[in-house]
Amino acid sequence: MTLLRFAPLACLTSLCVAALGCAGGSGGTGMGGNGAAGTSGAAGTTGAAGTSGAAGTSGAAGTSGAAGTTGASGSVGTGTAGTTGVAGTTGSAGTTGMAGTTGAAGRGGTTGTAGTTGVAGRGGTGGGGAGTTGSAGTGGAVTPHGSAAKFICPPGPFASNPLTGMGSVQQIGPPNSDYFAFIEGSLWIGGSVNALFFSDNASSPNERIFKLVPPATAPTTFVAASGSNGLAVDNNDQIVAAVQHSPYGITRFNPMTGAAGTKIATTGRPNDVIVRSDDNIYFTDPDSGFYRITPGGTVGTAMKFNNSSRPNGIELSLDEKTLYVGDVGNSTIVKYTLADDGSVMGAGTMFASAQSGHNTFDGMCVDCAGNVYVGTSGGVEVYSSAGTFIGTVPTGESSNCTFGGADRKTMYVTSRMVLKYLTLGVPGLPD
Repeated sequence: MTLLRFAPLACLTSLCVAALGCAGGSGGTGMGGNGAAGTSGAAGTTGAAGTSGAAGTSGAAGTSGAAGTTGASGSVGTGTAGTTGVAGTTGSAGTTGMAGTTGAAGRGGTTGTAGTTGVAGRGGTGGGGAGTTGSAGTGGAVTPHGSAAKFICPPGPFASNPLTGMGSVQQIGPPNSDYFAFIEGSLWIGGSVNALFFSDNASSPNERIFKLVPPATAPTTFVAASGSNGLAVDNNDQIVAAVQHSPYGITRFNPMTGAAGTKIATTGRPNDVIVRSDDNIYFTDPDSGFYRITPGGTVGTAMKFNNSSRPNGIELSLDEKTLYVGDVGNSTIVKYTLADDGSVMGAGTMFASAQSGHNTFDGMCVDCAGNVYVGTSGGVEVYSSAGTFIGTVPTGESSNCTFGGADRKTMYVTSRMVLKYLTLGVPGLPD
């Protein structure tokens, strides 16, 4: 910003220096008037000679002149003191960025605007005004967004059992004169969207995306031909869809307009998908394995370890250092360690196996305590972060789950031809 400067004011009398007062007017010199000289008395006439002539009279004395008036003193001129410039206010310090679970630094604050230069004090002894100090830049606070726990979860502590005091299961059907064939991929996007999205992955009439904006209980068709199955949210709050309809790939959709972005083409047929906060994308294909797409858009080769049969659901741990892959064929979950760059390390280890009578492991979600939820044929099974079985949410046949609502304690569950929901004791992540 250009700094404005003001020229000092000139005095109205003879030349003055801007920073000093102009000299006052000179006082007049007092001049006393001299009295006029008295007139001399006229000479007396000489007495006539006689025997005893009379003496002549003396002349009268002249009057003294009046004294002159004293001249008035000149007033002493004083220069007007210059007005002192107002001191600038100090900029407020930026707030510190919220540290994430992975220790990501908060975004940098914007640079404060430079203060303008103070106007110079007018003539006299006053000094020049001080410039106003520029406001400090905003600090590194991060606006919550994306699917990572560091953007979503409150600090806790959380209930040891998230099922204690859970609400009753409610359900929502399709829009009037429509139907659900096999709904999947439930996803909540908060912020300015505050809506639930889910797919109907049957090919007749088309794979579609539905949208539900609570408190409404009637979903609407959002994308009429999405080709999608599983859904996730990226760090710009865009829908990331696993497009299982040829040509296969990963496509982003605008959650406000439904407009599709550029598709990332894949050789595998995407079934479910999750996005890490550094923009790594992971998706499954039950026929070939699971895949990683780098932040630059490079699609890796299929991975399929530990005799896994049909990889299906996929989820990240709270700290994003562990990838959970559900196996619908073996009804198990295998966990994999992720490197800092998002690459998969090692062959994975067994995390959990379905409970007796529940013969599938499908889509998954995670709460803010680190508990893992997985859809099965008999409800949503819940496991601690250590893999210990906690209990089952009684939603019946369940394909996928997500947490939403203002406090993120409402679990939405896709259950074939009906959407179900209930409240739990611990908030969770959006997919």
